[in-house]
Amino acid sequence: MSTQIRHFVLTLDGRIREFSAEQAARVAAGAGAVPDLADARVRYLQVVVDDGGSNEIRIQTAGASLQFDSQGRIREARAPKDDEQISRFEHDAVVQWTLRGRPDVGPVFH
Repeated sequence: MSTQIRHFVLTLDGRIREFSAEQAARVAAGAGAVPDLADARVRYLQVVVDDGGSNEIRIQTAGASLQFDSQGRIREARAPKDDEQISRFEHDAVVQWTLRGRPDVGPVFH
């Protein structure tokens, strides 16, 4: 049984970027900056994968809207507004990316 937490940023111009747990923790704590996101508002998607030791994999996701300051440090984190929602396509793409390469995952149907 294992639980894995993955961290993704989705930009308004369609880019998806994954951050390691360490990077995400540093940025969230204000101890790290992401200069290429300076003055940007992005969407954040956290994906939790729990394989539970059975033939079932459980996936939970949570999203937020992040605002970065001029140095690329988090200024604000809040629930996404209507025009900042993560689309179903973006959500599914991130989940599929998270599950890639897992030998225990066959086709995923929605």
